[in-house]
Order: sequence, then C-alpha cells, then structure tokens
Amino acid sequence: MTDRASSVIEISVVEERFPPYDPAHATPDPMLRRTLTLRTSKGSARFEQTDYGHAGRLNPWEPRGIDARLQPRVSELQAMCDALTPLLR
Repeated sequence: MTDRASSVIEISVVEERFPPYDPAHATPDPMLRRTLTLRTSKGSARFEQTDYGHAGRLNPWEPRGIDARLQPRVSELQAMCDALTPLLR
C-alpha cells in the first residue's frame, strides 16, 4: 500500500453568459457557452457547448482542442462530456 496519491483525471467546466448582440455571437438573444476541459496524464481535451441559434437549448459538445495522444479516444471523451451534462443543469 502506498501513501502517494496522484490525479488520474481532472475535469473543469467554465460557464459564460453573453448579453444580446454581444460581439461573441451578435444574435438578438443572450447566449450561454460552456467550456469543459479534461486533463489526464496523456494530455488534455477541451470541448465547447453553446445555445447559439436557439436560446435555452444547448447544442452538442464540440471538440475545441485535443492533444495528439488523446485523439484516438475522442468518442470516449465525447461520451464523458455527454454524461456530465445532466449535472450542469
């Protein structure tokens, strides 16, 4: 048994709200953007989700930067994002 602990995976989510006609989206509705970052010993992956185009209804998570060593695991990373979504409501 060991006393040493190490992180296996770290997950962070940042949520931003933009007012109507903000330069980030320029639509007449407010916009919500979530950025989810997963960090592992093999690298990190960043995904984004917005309600752009239909306020209040979120679009699917989209990759926004995935380290090369995690590229073969995109579908599993996407599934993790989808599984976390209900916890963000």
